[in-house]
Amino acid sequence: MFFKGEIPFVRLLLPLIVGISIGYSFHSYLLQILSFYTVCLFSTVFLTLIIIYKTRIVYRNRWLMGITIHLLLVALGCYLAIYSSNRYSSNNFQNFHADALVIKVVNEPNFKGDIMRFESNVLTSIKGKVSKPVNGKLLIALKIDSLNPIVLNYGDVLLIPEHFTEVDPPFNPGEFDYKGFLANHQIYHQSFINQQQLILLAHNKGNSIIYYALGVRKDMVKKYYQYLKDKDAAAFASTLILGYRADLSPEIISAYSKTGTMHVLSVSGMHVGIVFIILIWILKPLNKNKRLRLLRAFLIIAVIWFYSLITGFSPSVCRAAIMLTFFVFGKAINRSQNSYNLLAISAFILLIYNPYYLVDVGFQLSYIAVFGLIYFHPKIYHLLNFDNWFLDKAWSYTALSLAAQLATFPLSIYYFHQFPVYFLLSNLFIVLPVAVVMYAGILFLFIPWDVILKPLGTLLNTLIGFTNRILYYIEHLPYSNWDKLWINLPQYILLYVIIGCVVWASIHRNKLALTYAFLTLLIFSGSIAFQRISNFERKELVFFSLRKNSAIAFQNSRETVVLTDLNLSDKTWSFSINPAIDRSGSINKNVCEPLSQIRNEYYNLSLNYIQFGNYRILRWDKSFNKKQYSNLLEVDALLLSGNPTIKLVNLIKNVHFTNLLIDATNPDYKIKRWKDEAKQLHLDVHVLKKNPAFIVKL
Repeated sequence: MFFKGEIPFVRLLLPLIVGISIGYSFHSYLLQILSFYTVCLFSTVFLTLIIIYKTRIVYRNRWLMGITIHLLLVALGCYLAIYSSNRYSSNNFQNFHADALVIKVVNEPNFKGDIMRFESNVLTSIKGKVSKPVNGKLLIALKIDSLNPIVLNYGDVLLIPEHFTEVDPPFNPGEFDYKGFLANHQIYHQSFINQQQLILLAHNKGNSIIYYALGVRKDMVKKYYQYLKDKDAAAFASTLILGYRADLSPEIISAYSKTGTMHVLSVSGMHVGIVFIILIWILKPLNKNKRLRLLRAFLIIAVIWFYSLITGFSPSVCRAAIMLTFFVFGKAINRSQNSYNLLAISAFILLIYNPYYLVDVGFQLSYIAVFGLIYFHPKIYHLLNFDNWFLDKAWSYTALSLAAQLATFPLSIYYFHQFPVYFLLSNLFIVLPVAVVMYAGILFLFIPWDVILKPLGTLLNTLIGFTNRILYYIEHLPYSNWDKLWINLPQYILLYVIIGCVVWASIHRNKLALTYAFLTLLIFSGSIAFQRISNFERKELVFFSLRKNSAIAFQNSRETVVLTDLNLSDKTWSFSINPAIDRSGSINKNVCEPLSQIRNEYYNLSLNYIQFGNYRILRWDKSFNKKQYSNLLEVDALLLSGNPTIKLVNLIKNVHFTNLLIDATNPDYKIKRWKDEAKQLHLDVHVLKKNPAFIVKL
């Protein structure tokens, strides 16, 4: 199939992916220029070969055309990846010093408490009376005035002061790389402003179609909240059908994530497929002749793309929409299509449009899952045969779940560090209620009569509540979720190599492929064993870098003790500290307050004196103010914490230390003053705020 040309876009997609990967990994201005001229060169060669194709030399050496196309796509992918990043644009707003910026809201603003967040395109840089057109994206965090809150929508144009900072990288081990995440959306800077600092210049200056679609979605969301009494049920319906996730509760997200049904909450091919089935049924009368079939195809494609628009154009939705577009149009003109080629066409178009989709987790999950369904489902399904219709359908859906999970579980472990043990059970139990909710929920949006909407809203409310209760129950079953699974990139690749070798061996009865699978499994197992042994032998101190708090973790073998003033329900705990503990493979976790008094064979916590093994720490806080010591205190680390009043010149008279640390519980002006003093006294100082965590190997 591959060499007969039945899937030409699969062959074209691979060099494009290689080029995008090169541009993403080794981006530089020089590489951008080089790749641009390489594209020009191979485009010229390609056109020349087309013109002289019928000549003897080219016709007999058709591989020249193949190599030219592949090299052209590699260079094109590399150029698009660097160019799309907007890093090296001479008109980027960060290259100019200005007093104010004119920005345009480019997505639907999201509220969390009194903070509104949205992405913006920077249009103009203003310095004095001079304005200059600029480009670039800026993430805005706007503190809303609770007494007179401003209402902002997609397309609004604002004037804001030029106060922006570079997005911080991850400072602690295992912490989510938010800077990398935003960089993949071409956002490198953010601005924190108050409502009083901005001026609204204009409304609705964005794309009129997107503005209209977002308005339609907002009205549809309001309709769910009007007729569904349970707000969680309304939020679920809005997420499931319209892709509006702003109001979804963390409990629901956790339940669907830990039971392997998160795909239900992500508007994807399944949702687009249900819309497609409804359209096929409604427009069935238009299937009589060629003209009506073309009209039917046009209507189906138009509605599918409008649905994709109001759900936010996620990569999975776009993939399904592009695939269905080619499928519907092909059927209308009596052409058959290869599933792999359709999948490759949609990926090719999306990557040309936005090369950074390649590093989007949703894009990767979507395409790998669909590939798994196309490739694995028929093979798994035909392993068993059932004469009973119900059993056959149940087995078909089981095979579907197995195929998707087989294809995506390495990616899920790599990114999300967990595996849902009861994914088959949860998917089988919710397939029917979710399908009914989808059909009824879509029908609900187009019914104008209150007399029907009220009972239908009650039905939706009941069905959604029933579905969620099932998943809550499965989530809390023993061993329902295998978490704390941390693998690195080589291990992630090895998992797919093992799957590929096993599949190849089973289909082609190839013993050599089975041998490769066994050897790869040995390498993978050895790397996991080495990782576990390293964790078992781990003995280190981590002084975490936080924004406002203080935290120290002592990791000894598979036990961790954490000294922190944070509450475990605080987002900073789950975002900055817990990932480091999970990644270390700790089984036992003991969380203490900073002034705790605990003593055992591994550590000694005695108010401000802390000792882990032979490493001694003195926590210097307010209680030391105006105290004098006759003897010199000797410690390994001195931690300035809790806003004490002290000058370093006096401090070194009382304490001898190797490492001077300053945590984020101190005000910024004191941190700056101590840094300046340390520089004058030639002291090495490490500030635990907006700097990497300080790690001591014991």
